[in-house]
Amino acid sequence: MAGLTWRSGAGRKLTTAAGAVFALALVAGGYFWFSGGYDRWVAQRLVAGACDGVLPAAEVRDVLGEGPFQDDTRDRAEGELSDASLRVDCTIARDTEHPTGTSTRVGSVKVNVRAVPERVAKDDTGFAARERRREDFTGEYAGVYPDVYSSLPPVAVGPGWNGVFSADESSGGQASATTAVVLDCARGRGGLLVTVDAKDEGVTLDAPRQRTAFAKIATTTAANASGHWGCDADLGKPPRTVALPVNSDEAVPSAEATASCRGVPVRGSEVARAWEGSRRGTPVEVCVLGPGTVREDGLPVARSTDDVGGHYRLSASYGPYAQDERYRYQDRYGYRAQDRIPGVAPSGRLPEGGYWVSAECEKGGERALFTVEPPGSRSPSYQRDEKDKPTPADRAYQRAALKAFAEGSAKAHGCGTPDSVKP
Repeated sequence: MAGLTWRSGAGRKLTTAAGAVFALALVAGGYFWFSGGYDRWVAQRLVAGACDGVLPAAEVRDVLGEGPFQDDTRDRAEGELSDASLRVDCTIARDTEHPTGTSTRVGSVKVNVRAVPERVAKDDTGFAARERRREDFTGEYAGVYPDVYSSLPPVAVGPGWNGVFSADESSGGQASATTAVVLDCARGRGGLLVTVDAKDEGVTLDAPRQRTAFAKIATTTAANASGHWGCDADLGKPPRTVALPVNSDEAVPSAEATASCRGVPVRGSEVARAWEGSRRGTPVEVCVLGPGTVREDGLPVARSTDDVGGHYRLSASYGPYAQDERYRYQDRYGYRAQDRIPGVAPSGRLPEGGYWVSAECEKGGERALFTVEPPGSRSPSYQRDEKDKPTPADRAYQRAALKAFAEGSAKAHGCGTPDSVKP
């Protein structure tokens, strides 16, 4: 039988075919490389490996695009859900310089996953000392859990989720929002708190699709984390739309409040307007009350909530947020009388003015914490003098407002009746 050589007809055909296949492979590989396919493949692998594998690749790409990305993670996964020491941090950012040298808009997704203890003793300082994060360069308490605070009331994430979506108006030319989801794990396993800070330059949160895309990263990460660490929590459905947090010019007359400020008594022109957020389905509720102004045509308009010196702030904190608020007060005012710091006592007067009360909630978890802060108490530059000292009438209004707010919030969350507000 004749050998198969290049000189034979069959050999020449085989060699030609092999060369054609090789050439096609080179062309396909070049197209894959120069069309960005390789960058997308690397980006997918980077996202899939982030946050111990619980970060949702599709949802992240829906916000940041197809890549390339860079991994800005500083702290890796550590701890276990079983002993409430689990903490995971990861950050995926859009690479602002493509290989071609063209710039892209800034965007990032920062994810935190924290274990939440099943029950915390009322005077448990050991957990706070072990779990609280390092103080920042200002020396202020940084918190055990990522903060969702903003000057404007937050809104709920969506049906079936115990979550909050918050944003500030001043975003520096980019859409920036924080979404947090709290999961109650099954059979006494504690809980999980998933917090996502998402930023995207050149877009706005006015677009419902943008808000929903941000929130879906948090809800899908929470679902993945529940299965990954054996939480087995009841999950909600993917949010179809997420409301826009209230803006400073979107106040309503206090007497017409229907959400987090509903039922809170008015006080003449001093408390004429209300900025309110969601009442149900959120681990944090906020009601801001303040004065109104009158336009030249006689119609009332709202003052901006940036004028912190003239507003009352009512807050309800549940689960990990109630826990963290207590730690924050203990860290800041621990040198003062303990009966003036939310902690062991069920109610009391706050160190900088205002009051707090608490309530027992279902599942034997952390007691809910409700506070009323008078005008100026959150402003670092606000200087009190004798004329700013609250009168007995001021104190009475604060107690009445907190009582109504706390009772409405506790009922909506299935908690017991809040403790009495003591004078």
